[in-house]
Amino acid sequence: MKTQIRLDVRPVEPRHRYEQIMGAYESLGIGESLELVVDHDPQCMYYTLRATRGDDAFSFDYLEQGPETWRVIVVRLTDAAEVS
Repeated sequence: MKTQIRLDVRPVEPRHRYEQIMGAYESLGIGESLELVVDHDPQCMYYTLRATRGDDAFSFDYLEQGPETWRVIVVRLTDAAEVS
């Protein structure tokens, strides 16, 4: 069974969230997933991954869409390194 990390960043100060979220994503192996729980729409993570890894490097699916809690499942599909 593939690993799934659950990361709830709601109690984390907003300025520290990006580092935790991207660190959790980077720790995933191919086919592993991250369930992210936040207090706002995490579309910025989607756009960051798309811009830095490419459209085919991950999947991004909403499980819950507010108004107080958003949950998404992000699956790492390739070992694409960050593109600058």
